[in-house]
Amino acid sequence: MPEHRVPTRHPHGIPLPGQLTFSTPPVADTAPDPVDALVNQKAMPAGQVLSAAITLCRVGVPKGWLTGTDDPRPARADEVLRRLLADDATREIKDQIWRHIIAHVRDDPDNREDWNLYALGVAAPGLLTRAARLSAPGETSAERAANAQHELFYAFLDRMQATVTTAAETRWRLDIDRPNVYSRLLGGAYDHASGRTEHRRKQLTRRHDETAAEHQARITRLREEQPREVPVGDDQEISVHHARHHNGPDSRGMDAVIARLQEFVAQSAQMRPADRIDPASAELLRRTYLDGEPLGQVAAELNLSQSNASKRRATAVRQLRQLIARQIPQQRPPS
Repeated sequence: MPEHRVPTRHPHGIPLPGQLTFSTPPVADTAPDPVDALVNQKAMPAGQVLSAAITLCRVGVPKGWLTGTDDPRPARADEVLRRLLADDATREIKDQIWRHIIAHVRDDPDNREDWNLYALGVAAPGLLTRAARLSAPGETSAERAANAQHELFYAFLDRMQATVTTAAETRWRLDIDRPNVYSRLLGGAYDHASGRTEHRRKQLTRRHDETAAEHQARITRLREEQPREVPVGDDQEISVHHARHHNGPDSRGMDAVIARLQEFVAQSAQMRPADRIDPASAELLRRTYLDGEPLGQVAAELNLSQSNASKRRATAVRQLRQLIARQIPQQRPPS
């Protein structure tokens, strides 16, 4: 390898002891494969699940979906993972793969164990990332990581098959006909494993020391402060929520409000970048606050995660308030 000589005197005049040489470090040909790296984590549940899915599962999505051919043979979990992690993997490809997996988990009881393992294997990187956010006191790092992954696995499998029963019908809690199937599935599993779901349910439950009016006022305040995709509670609460959104908000005067919002967005375009309301955030404001659509549904259609959509909407609200405040004339005290 070529050697490079370093001057015996530093550019700033610091004397160096003698002539120094060093060799050029080797440059890696390719980046490490993330799927192989995960498989090699034999001590962690995510690596074990992916390894088992690769070697044991005899089910899978057709290989032709990954290669653009008519090959009907089932693709291994690692092959599917590499396709999903590729730069050209579109939302349509991801949704097609996950709809196929979830539909077979639900409708193929003879092979359900294989499909469950296959689903966990394909979801292993996302599950590993989300599990790292979970924590429990009194555990070592390894124990906490392993327990968090196991807990998230159970929530993930349950979320695929959970149903909601109302007076009218029984339906799957996870609607796979909507876009962004995997992100919604993973997000719901994380909410359950992290305790968010239970926390929301308790928030919406009437306390023993509350009157009906106090309970309703508290629920209204909670929903105004932190809007969510759907309230978490019993089937009756969920049915009431869906009925309210199907009926839609009162549209009287709404056109004028929407037109005014569009004016503010256009005005913000002339301001500094930090104060500009981007079109996607404006659409989030209009559709969730004015049209009454669930945040999760709008976020999915805009190809955003629900947490990202919530943050962007909160930023847009702050920008809008600042813009309105600038246009309100300052009240001067009488002279």
